[in-house]
Parts: sequence; C-alpha cells; structure tokens
Amino acid sequence: MNAADATLRLDASDFPKALDHVAEGPEYTPGKMTFGGGHKTVYKLSSNESALGIGPAAVEAILKGAKEQHLYPDAAGLPLAEKLAEHHKLDPARVLVGPGSDTIISWIVRGWAGPGDEVVYSAHGFQSYRIRAFTSGAVPVAAPESELHADVDALLATVTPRTRIVFLANPNNPTGTYLPVSEIRRLRADLPASVMLVLDEAYAEFVEKDDYLSGLALADDWPENLIVTRTFSKFYSLAGLRVGWAYAPRRAMGPLSRLRGPFSVSKLGLDAAVAALEDQTHCQAVRDHNARWRDWLQREIRALGYQTTDSVGNFVLLKVPGTAGGAPAFDQTLQDLGFVGRLANQNALPDWLRITVGSEEANQALIPALRNLVNDFT
Repeated sequence: MNAADATLRLDASDFPKALDHVAEGPEYTPGKMTFGGGHKTVYKLSSNESALGIGPAAVEAILKGAKEQHLYPDAAGLPLAEKLAEHHKLDPARVLVGPGSDTIISWIVRGWAGPGDEVVYSAHGFQSYRIRAFTSGAVPVAAPESELHADVDALLATVTPRTRIVFLANPNNPTGTYLPVSEIRRLRADLPASVMLVLDEAYAEFVEKDDYLSGLALADDWPENLIVTRTFSKFYSLAGLRVGWAYAPRRAMGPLSRLRGPFSVSKLGLDAAVAALEDQTHCQAVRDHNARWRDWLQREIRALGYQTTDSVGNFVLLKVPGTAGGAPAFDQTLQDLGFVGRLANQNALPDWLRITVGSEEANQALIPALRNLVNDFT
C-alpha cells in the first residue's frame, strides 16, 4: 500500500492538529489594500500610513544599503537600540528592537500570560490585544470605556487575581482619544505589582496636548512592571519595513530577547529607522501636516453633521449617520467614490468608520464626498 492509499484510510483526527487556542479564535483584519470602482484616483485612507511618505534621509539609507543585503543585520538591532536610547535619553540595556510593535505585543503576551491567565484591555482598544491573548491560550477581558475614552476605574475593576497584563493604547486606535499623565500614574499605582502594564504608544509622536506624557518618562518610576511599545510605521513612515521597539524592565529583556530570536529586523529596516529618527526636518513636516489637516478634517466633518471623537492621532473616527447597521453600506459607497476607510467593527464600534489623515488633495476631496453621503444616509 502506497502513502496515498494509507492517507485515504485516515480521518482528520489522525493528522497533526494545531493547539485549540491557535486553531480557532479571531484574526486580525488589516486595512483594505485593493479597490474596485475603476477610479483613476483612489485615496487609501484605511491603514493610518504616513500622508507625506518616507523621508529623504531614510530613502538615502535604503539605497546606500541595497548592495549590502547579503550580510546579516545586527542580531539584536543594537545600532538602532543605541540611537533610540540616545534620542529619548533612555537606558540602552532596556531598549528592545523588533519587527513592528504588534509583533512585540505578541511576545509580551506569550512571555507573561498563559492558559487561564487574563489579559485586560479597554473595550475599544487595538484589536491585536484580544487576538494575541487568544493565541496564547489566555483569556482576553474587555473593560468598559467612558464616552470612547479608556476608563481607569473600569480597568482596575476588571482586574482579578488571574490578570497578568493590562494593555492600554495611549492614544488609542481607532478612537484617537488619550488619557492624561495623571490617569496613567493612577492606573499603574493602583494595579497590583504583579500585573504588567503595557502602554502601546504607536501614535504618541502625533500628540500635542499639555497633559499628555509618554510612558517613557514614567519608566524609572515603575522599573519592574511597565513596558512601553512604539513603532516606526506611522510617524516615521516605514510601515513597509516593519520596525518597532519597546522600553522594558531589565529583568524582562532576557525573556523578550529569547522570544524574539536573532536577526528579527532586516538590515534595511535598521538603517532606515536610524536615518528616519535623525531626520528631524521630515519629522517636523509630518507633525505640522498632521496637526493642520487632522484638526481641519474634524472641523469640516463635524460641520457636515457627523459625530467624531477628538482624535489626537493621524486619523479621524466618525459615526456613520442613520440607523444602526448602515456602516458597511456607507463604507462601500465611500469606496465607490474613491475613498477607502476602515470600519471599526472589530473594535466593538460597528457604526463607526476610521479615516486616515491623508494628503492635502485627499483631505480636500474627501469633504464633498462625505457631504453627499450624509444626505443619503440620514
């Protein structure tokens, strides 16, 4: 009997099976990458990518390094880790570099939460927290929010003896709202010392609020149970190269490094990230563009009658007008007009749509389209 005949005699239970908590559960839904409609111009506003694109210094670093790709990168990404420590005035021994902050989040969950443990996050937080908890066999637990803001009291009330990690995106995606530093301090102070607080600051560089303070400035106050994650995908315009980093307790660096393994970030990614970090001219241009057009978009969208949050990120979240359940049709109609946004249904916001702050052309073209839709859906 040959192998093919033997296989026919077996059923599904005889073959290798993935662990239940990996085989089932939610999957991450990315922003749409392909579009129909036949438009000559399509504005992709679904993934919070940089409106200005990659900066000239990063481009130069990529071109310069293109002929060196037969060489392995630094195994731990130390050139970037050291540059980040210098830039932010941090302890370089506590800087961990990885292929995007979402992957680092997965390492944190794998390292600190196992089957039966609980991972707490705010109800409308980044969808990856829930997914990563599931795939580690842990139990994701959503804490209620207050008017689309994370609620410290609710987060604390959700914690049980089984809680191992609390995730807080500050500012949050997709709502764009944030917690002031006083609330972050209160959250960490009132959490059990055994619970790791992870501040996901993917959009921190866009915030221009006096009462906002990065968790990086608080890390020395809680050196054992606070991790801050960041990314080069948004503000630094390197989404395609997958570079992120974390500032973690010294005793967490060993476990995180083992989970990461060697050579996790490409040489091009490391070189481009160092160059992007140093290119303060491009950074300021990104900051200025976003501040101008985010605020303009929110004013114009509200003037049309839409409800929005007070986003401090590089995106706007609007509520779809009309009866509940109309968001998919609204989203599709907007796509038919050449604008690709992102439904927030995976963040427990089924009637909301997130739209990235785009180029000046995209932003100005969006408002007439939304004006037409508000009449059609109310």
